[in-house]
Amino acid sequence: MKYTAEKAVIVIATTIGFGILGLSLVSMYNDFVNGKNMSYLLVDLAFFSFGTILAGGSLRLYKRLVMLSVVTESAFEDVVYSRLRPILEEIAHGTVEMNEVKTRLSNLEKRLVRMEEELTKPAEVATPAEALALRKTAFYMRTVITSIFFFGAYLFLLNYSLPFEPYLYTLLYILWWFFITREFDLFHRIEAWIVLGIPVLLVPAGSIILRTTIGLAPLMGLIFLTVVVYAYLYYLYARTLCIEETEKTAANGYRRENFLYVKMKEAYRKIIGWMKK
Repeated sequence: MKYTAEKAVIVIATTIGFGILGLSLVSMYNDFVNGKNMSYLLVDLAFFSFGTILAGGSLRLYKRLVMLSVVTESAFEDVVYSRLRPILEEIAHGTVEMNEVKTRLSNLEKRLVRMEEELTKPAEVATPAEALALRKTAFYMRTVITSIFFFGAYLFLLNYSLPFEPYLYTLLYILWWFFITREFDLFHRIEAWIVLGIPVLLVPAGSIILRTTIGLAPLMGLIFLTVVVYAYLYYLYARTLCIEETEKTAANGYRRENFLYVKMKEAYRKIIGWMKK
């Protein structure tokens, strides 16, 4: 119950007030009957006034307390609830949205599980269309990873000055050459090694000359641009070589390995055999 303690105090004060009021009236009656002097009458009048004030004030206080209770409830309904209602509606709407988000996340999780099953499906089980999609997806993912390594190496060379730095620029081109050559399996083709020789021969000398003439900042911008163009053009060329090789293999039934690649592979095997002895 609201205001329980306040109501109890009001009841006690009202009871005491009416008690003092009654006693003062009885004492005043006795003073008149017994013919006592004016001082007794003044004391009884003071107690009567005090009892009247205490009883009337208690009743007035009870009335104010009732009005306060009514006003509080009305204020809650009219002010607090009217302001709280939009918040409660937003919370309810947010709960609905959270459930919707939860449902979408569950659907996304199911899609990821299906994608993982498709990506891990054996090649002999997958259809030709699925196999092509898997190869393209894997190629794009490896391209992103290679791009991250490229940007990291480029930013490192951009922010730090290192010894033999013009020769380190060549590694940016070699990174993309190795990635594309590995993707299309062109290590046995002499054309791929010729493409590798272009940055190896031109970048160190060209970077030294350009750094002296145009400065470091324009040189780094030019290196970034040429690496991107080099990687894109070599990708187109490697894809062309791969298509031609596939057509030759389908026509002849075998694939002829490049002479330089065979000799390098034999030399590598001899070195590995010598190291194991």
